[in-house]
Amino acid sequence: MDDLKTLKDIRSAGGWFVGEYAAIVDGHYEQLENDKGYKAEFIKKIYLEGGRDSDIGGTRTRVNAFMRIIERKQIVNALEYVIESSRIKKNDFNAVQVAKQTLKQLNKQMIQYG
Repeated sequence: MDDLKTLKDIRSAGGWFVGEYAAIVDGHYEQLENDKGYKAEFIKKIYLEGGRDSDIGGTRTRVNAFMRIIERKQIVNALEYVIESSRIKKNDFNAVQVAKQTLKQLNKQMIQYG
């Protein structure tokens, strides 16, 4: 990947997180961006459901990193990175499958709305 900022944010979020949560974060982006209370509850919910972070700060970092990817309109590139990563395929196969589905949906939306 040539975009070093996006690569850094993928690493901060975690490839598994990008794959599994891209559609969810993207779908709630406006509320996350504009409502701090909503964002706090959203992060708490992911933290409690995900169970991968030792504290909620880790989940907050993941969400914020992925939001930066969305802000730079790099979600497609981030998903493609996850899909193509042999390490992520090996360690988080489900994240790759979810990333493929999310990318397929985004491509449909782009075709629909031009």
